[in-house]
Amino acid sequence: MKSKHCPVFVFTLVFALLLGSLALLPLKSAAYEKAQQVEQKKEAVKGAFPDTILEVGGMPAPFPSRLRIVIDAGKGEVCLQCHRIPYPNIPKNPSRPSDILRSAGQITAPGGLRLLTSLPYPFNKIAGSWSPDGKQIAYSLNLFQDDWDIWVMDANGKNRHPLLSGSTVDRAPDFSPGGKAIVFQSNRSGNTDIWTIDLASKRLTQLTNDPGEETMPRWSPDGKKIAFQSSRSGNEDIWTMELETGQWRQLTNDPARDESPVFSPEGDEILFVSERSGNKDIWIMNVDGSHRRALTKGAEEDMAPGWSQDGKKIIFSRKRGDNMDLWVMNRDGSQQIRLTTHPAAETNPRFSPDEKWVIFSSNIRGKWDVLLMQVDASMVDPSHSPLKRLTDSEAREVGPVWSPDSTRIAYNSDARGYWSIWVMDADGKNKRQLTSKDEDAGWPVWSPDGAKILYWSRRNGNEDVWVMDADGSNKKHLTDHPALDGEAEWSPDGKRIVFVSERTGNGDLYLMDADGSNQKRLTFNDKALDWTPHWSPDGKKIVYLCDGTPNAILEIWTLDLETMARKHLTPETQDNVVPEWRPPDGREILYQGWRGGVYARLEGSYDLILMNPDGNDKKILIPSPVQEMSNRWGPDGERILLWSWRTGNPELFLVNPDGTGLTQLTDNLAWDMFPAWSPDGKKIAFDSDRMGNFDIWVMEVPQ
Repeated sequence: MKSKHCPVFVFTLVFALLLGSLALLPLKSAAYEKAQQVEQKKEAVKGAFPDTILEVGGMPAPFPSRLRIVIDAGKGEVCLQCHRIPYPNIPKNPSRPSDILRSAGQITAPGGLRLLTSLPYPFNKIAGSWSPDGKQIAYSLNLFQDDWDIWVMDANGKNRHPLLSGSTVDRAPDFSPGGKAIVFQSNRSGNTDIWTIDLASKRLTQLTNDPGEETMPRWSPDGKKIAFQSSRSGNEDIWTMELETGQWRQLTNDPARDESPVFSPEGDEILFVSERSGNKDIWIMNVDGSHRRALTKGAEEDMAPGWSQDGKKIIFSRKRGDNMDLWVMNRDGSQQIRLTTHPAAETNPRFSPDEKWVIFSSNIRGKWDVLLMQVDASMVDPSHSPLKRLTDSEAREVGPVWSPDSTRIAYNSDARGYWSIWVMDADGKNKRQLTSKDEDAGWPVWSPDGAKILYWSRRNGNEDVWVMDADGSNKKHLTDHPALDGEAEWSPDGKRIVFVSERTGNGDLYLMDADGSNQKRLTFNDKALDWTPHWSPDGKKIVYLCDGTPNAILEIWTLDLETMARKHLTPETQDNVVPEWRPPDGREILYQGWRGGVYARLEGSYDLILMNPDGNDKKILIPSPVQEMSNRWGPDGERILLWSWRTGNPELFLVNPDGTGLTQLTDNLAWDMFPAWSPDGKKIAFDSDRMGNFDIWVMEVPQ
């Protein structure tokens, strides 16, 4: 990120560091405003470039090897043809002061997350609590090693400002039930004690004054008590204090460490973390300290628990090895569900009062930040959600393809550290790897009878079309040429395969029998690239893209396999992609057409357009100022599935062929994309990063 004000920013930043006060940071500098604009612009684009291959986090891009047009949509490059995106890398901690400003621009979080504390970058920010109305968030900011301040910001990350600053350690802020005060821990008296600050008068009140250390204070729901941990007895235990009388009460007394108490929403129980079983686990007890029992048990370390507003769910952080992720469970410890799968660490989660959001701390950028995650029933209570997560490993699993009988799903996964083809039952069970590391394979295509799978492989460094039985056996090389072969698709009767090859120097369409024999060239435009072929339902024609016009503008053509006649369907427009025949009879063709702006700058939109097979009677279905992506006909041809940025974030939509009945299917801060109908028309599988990595999800089709 470059700015003519950068020297002023850096000088001011150094000056602020010397003074030891964030109050002098120029948060309204041009650099800050620039970063905020980047953070807010979900559909930001940086351009399209020829000769660019889209690689999904290192996944081999489907053919062709050139003219893979991509855009940058805020989280990574999106291919305008296959619509794949890469998983963002974790930004590195800047090693030099000159790197600080550049790192501050890395403010787009992965998954369904929003980075709330993008600036100032080089300081740790730890999540604290929500205000009772859900409009503000209190958090701690670390300026120097022994200097933590209490800050407050709006729930969207705006209007960040210090509430308490100085050379003290003020941490763990918690809003009072009425939202008029904040309790926190501080060493401002020379020892770590519990304090409150009245938000209106800014008056400070010291609640504890003991030789021991009192930390991690939390209000009771009625505002009459404070729970905290204290070393007063020589060991870290859980205590409560009556605010009216100042009376202390010790709730735990165990040689092991007890910490992080949290009152239940009803005020009758307290969650806490204990090491009495040998490692950190989540425990619960009555408010008087009785009936203590462990909710989590195992080799992992569980910490930082928090309640949902209705008291039915508990959110917490689980550490395995060097990584920490967010988890949620029922009040009794059952149904433990992993919420995040990032390679970074996440901790200190807190549900918002309306239970639609979670704030937490993460070191996704090296230093700790406060992030926001949208949550819904599909994530925390899947038994009561129309959405179901089918894959839940730490890997990226994308590109679901249904078997013809709707009972299985083939997909791409890097679960073994490399990309390969997997298959699973439609309910996510019986996952099986079909291709190995040396095959470097992807993009499976089921045969019409479901017995075989076409795929693209870069085995031995050569890119060719392969086929295998649906169980991964009997792999066969269908094309064997030094040039690139790919984009293969079965004919409707399963007897022939159309594919694209660069064996003549350009991309041309080729045809072969299902066993790889009788290969013949179909298109002969030596100055163009012909690609992405799709059969008509009757198997007599193929629709495809061609860049044979000046400036490599993508246009739609058809090829009649009986007469070999080619027809140009979109001569009057530029940049048209993803053509699809309307099932079951192919009476129309749906595609995405560019509208407005200069293509190289991607100003404008891709709209869904419907036309007759001869190119006449073109109709824009749902005009929009943003891109509509991955148009997919329903099996009966009566509805269209797509994903769109029209809400500011990629979501799934349904629309009727006449453009009416536009219905939003998903609503999450994450990316929901690349949807696929089940052949029976009852379900939709799609890619989503709502829980960190990209996983495959499924939902019932609303009727």
